[in-house]
Amino acid sequence: MWRMVTRGLVLGLMIVSLVSTASAQTEFIAFLEKPVPDETVSGMVLVQGWAVDPVGISRIDLIVDGQFVHSANLSLPRTDIIDSHPDWGGTQNRLPGFQTGFSAARYSNGTHTVMVRIFTEDNQVYEVGQRTVFIDNTINQPPFGFVENPGTTAVYDVNGSFPVSGWAADVDGIARIDVQIDNLSTQAAVYGDPRPDVQNSFPDLPSTLYSGFLAQLDSSRLTDGVHSLNVRATDRNGLSRVIGRRTIQVFNSENNLRPFGSLDQPQRDAVLYGDCGDTGPVVSPLIDPENRITPVRGWALDLGTREDTGRVAYAELMIDGVQWYSTDDCRFDSTFGAYVDCYGLPRPDVAKYYPTHPDSPRAGYFFAMDVGSLVSLAGLREGPHVLKVRVGDQEQTFSELPGTAGIPVFFSCIRGSLFAPFGYIDFPHNFDHVKGTVQFLGWALPQVQTVEISIDGVVAGLAEYGFLRTDVQAAYPTFTSAALRSGWRFNMDTTQLSDGRHRMTVTALSTSGGQRAEIGSVDFYVDNANQ
Repeated sequence: MWRMVTRGLVLGLMIVSLVSTASAQTEFIAFLEKPVPDETVSGMVLVQGWAVDPVGISRIDLIVDGQFVHSANLSLPRTDIIDSHPDWGGTQNRLPGFQTGFSAARYSNGTHTVMVRIFTEDNQVYEVGQRTVFIDNTINQPPFGFVENPGTTAVYDVNGSFPVSGWAADVDGIARIDVQIDNLSTQAAVYGDPRPDVQNSFPDLPSTLYSGFLAQLDSSRLTDGVHSLNVRATDRNGLSRVIGRRTIQVFNSENNLRPFGSLDQPQRDAVLYGDCGDTGPVVSPLIDPENRITPVRGWALDLGTREDTGRVAYAELMIDGVQWYSTDDCRFDSTFGAYVDCYGLPRPDVAKYYPTHPDSPRAGYFFAMDVGSLVSLAGLREGPHVLKVRVGDQEQTFSELPGTAGIPVFFSCIRGSLFAPFGYIDFPHNFDHVKGTVQFLGWALPQVQTVEISIDGVVAGLAEYGFLRTDVQAAYPTFTSAALRSGWRFNMDTTQLSDGRHRMTVTALSTSGGQRAEIGSVDFYVDNANQ
C-alpha cells in the first residue's frame, strides 16, 4: 500500500483533469491507489484512494470506460495519510479515505479504463487517476477485506481480552477467517456480522452486507512482548489470502486483567415499574414474587483464571452507588422456575465470541430486582436512578458494567391490578452506524396496544407489532401467549434525519388501563453522505 509520501510526490503521481477553474496545487490533493495502472484484475475490483480539500469532499464517482458506475464510500479513516501531513487542518480532512469496487464479470475480457470523479463542497470537479486495467474473468480472485482492529499503528498495545475485527468478502463466498499469531493459527473469527457500510462500497456484491468478522483474543495465552498478528480469509474454493498484518505488544499485569463484560438488560432510560402497595417487613434480598420483577441480565469474564488466581468471584447490582443485590444470595426460586441473583448461568452467545476464554459458556448473571419493594420497603424514591453491576474476581480487582457512570433508569409505582409493558430494543445497538431505510427491531409485553418510536424526542411513528418471538417466549414462560407474538418492527427512513448522532426512544402503551412504559433508548449515527 502507498505510504508516507511528500506532497510534491503526490502531485507528481496524481493525474488530475480540472473540470472547473481552481488551482489543484493549492486547493485539492487526491490519489487513486487501487487498482494500479496496467494491473490484471478479476472478480471484485477494489477502487481505493484518498482526497482532501479545504472546503471538503461532497461526492466521489467511479468511472469505468468513461461511464458512471456508482458513488464511492467516503470519510474512511487513513491514519497513514494524516500522520504524513499533520499540516492539513480542519475536520473535513480528518477522514480522507474513499473506497468502492465493481464486478469484473460485468465487462468483457481485455483492456478497460478506470478513474474517479471527485466533487468538492464548493462545486469544483476533478477527474483523478485515470489508468488502464486488464480484465481476465478466467482468474479466480482470492478473498479481499480489511482489518480494522487492531489499528494500523506501528505497534498496537494489547492486554487482557482484545478484539480483532474487520470485514472480508469473495465472489465465491467466505468459508472461514483465521487469526494467526506468530504465523500460527490461534483462533477462528465469527463471520457474518452486518456491514451495510461495506455493501455500500461494493454494491455489485450483495453478500458484503454480512461481511463483518470478529474474534475476541485472550492475550493472557501469549507471552508478554512483541508478536505478529495476521488475518487470513479463505473462500469456499479453498483459495486464501492474508487480508491484514499487524504488530502487537502484549503487556499483562494484575491491574489490567480486571473482569469485563456487559449489562444487557435493562437498557438506558428504561422506566422500571413495581407494585409499591406492600407494607410488609423488610427482607433480604428484597423480592416479592407477587410484585412486578425487573430482570437485570448480562455477562462477565475474568482472564486471571489462566493462572488459577482469578475467576469471577461475585457480581453486585448497584443502585445509585449502593449495593442492593449480590450473587452471594444465589438460589433457585420455584416461583420463577429459575436461578435468581446468580452468576454462572449459561450464555452460549458469549461462548461463541469468546471460545478460548475461561468460563465463557457460563458467564451469565441474573438479578431479580423488585422495584416495588425497593420503593415501599427500602425507602428508595420514585424517579431517576442509576444502575450498574460491580463484578469482582478472586484477586480482589473489580470492574463496573457497563462503566463507572452506569445507566440512567426511572422507578415508577403501579398501584392496583394495572400491569405496565416492558421489553427490549434489539436493533440498532448503541452507536451503530445506519443509512438509507433501516428496520428497527425489538419486543414488548404483555398486553401491548401500541409501540411508539421517537427520534430525538419527536414521535416518528408506531411500530408494527405481533411478530413471532419464540426466544422471548422461552425467556418469559409466565407470559406464554403474549410473549410468542411480542416482536415489533419499525422501518425508518434515515434520509429524513441529519447526518450525525441521534437517540431513539421506544415507548409501549398497554391495553390494560392505558399504562405507558418507556422500554429504553439507544444512540445511533446516521451516515447518508455516502449513499
